[in-house]
Amino acid sequence: MKLDEKTGPDMGLRRVVRANVLKIVFEVIVPMAVFYGLRAAGVGQWWALMAGVLVAAPYVLWTIARNRKVDLIAGVTISVLVLSVVLALLSDDPRTLAIREGWTAALGGLFGAWMLVTVFVGTPAQLTLGRTIAEIKRGAEGANAWVARWDHDARFRRGMRIDTAVWGAVLLANAVVHIVLVYTLPIDLIALVTTVVWFTALAALITWHVWYIRKENLDA
Repeated sequence: MKLDEKTGPDMGLRRVVRANVLKIVFEVIVPMAVFYGLRAAGVGQWWALMAGVLVAAPYVLWTIARNRKVDLIAGVTISVLVLSVVLALLSDDPRTLAIREGWTAALGGLFGAWMLVTVFVGTPAQLTLGRTIAEIKRGAEGANAWVARWDHDARFRRGMRIDTAVWGAVLLANAVVHIVLVYTLPIDLIALVTTVVWFTALAALITWHVWYIRKENLDA
């Protein structure tokens, strides 16, 4: 049976990609543009940082209202907004407000640490995360068949563990680097440098991931 062009797996995958692109635009690029735009206009660091935080709020609230749930990314963003407001009330020091950058990195590091734990305990995180992708691409039956490879394919199990370990190690290492940068860089450089470092690491990680899953025939 031919899949409907508007409701098939490819359409679902495109929706996922589009949603993540929008998150990057409205939760990363726009706040950074607001911060540096205000700094160029002579606005103080504290106010520019706060504006860069709050400008992401409307998009996050809109996604929650649209989806009628708080997903992982929205939850992290909300935690950053709340932390920023609390820090703003406690101190007028821009460096204190910039700590929020370290908070997001720490959460990423915790996620990476969890992934490393799953390499040795239970099933690797990439098997769990990959199932969602498999359902989008193949449907529930195809996803079940992909996950079932874990029970009888030793190469698949080894590949899942290695892929999960690499992701976990990179996320954890990036968190450490990110936090160090937050506390050592000039405030005006924190947003730019940490964002560049993060996307560089992510691009390298995704490139390796795509190469490895194709090499080992792990594609969901």
